[in-house]
Amino acid sequence: MRWNKPNLRNNLHDLLGRDKPSSTAWVRDQGLEDVRRSMLQSLVGTTGCEVARMNMRLRYAADIEALWYLRIDLQKTLQLLRGDASAQRTIDEITVLFQGQLPRSPRPAQAPHLPRVH
Repeated sequence: MRWNKPNLRNNLHDLLGRDKPSSTAWVRDQGLEDVRRSMLQSLVGTTGCEVARMNMRLRYAADIEALWYLRIDLQKTLQLLRGDASAQRTIDEITVLFQGQLPRSPRPAQAPHLPRVH
């Protein structure tokens, strides 16, 4: 039994991106690429195995959440190359770019208000 039977119509819809609203996908993708570009820019002018590895990880990160978590590794790489203060400044500047890009985290449940019994 074949679960995913490809056909011309499905392939065409995939190519056209019919599964996502095009207007919001473009904005989301543009924000992702702006963040990615800024993170890659922070490595310009540096060399080494760790820089090359970080560069690849940033280039192939699939979504904004992946880039968010790569900030920590980028900071560690920058600390080795430029020192703590410079790395922290760079990460602070990059962190601002994530504003409005990440899905909201669920708020912790609040205890229900119970009526007072006299």
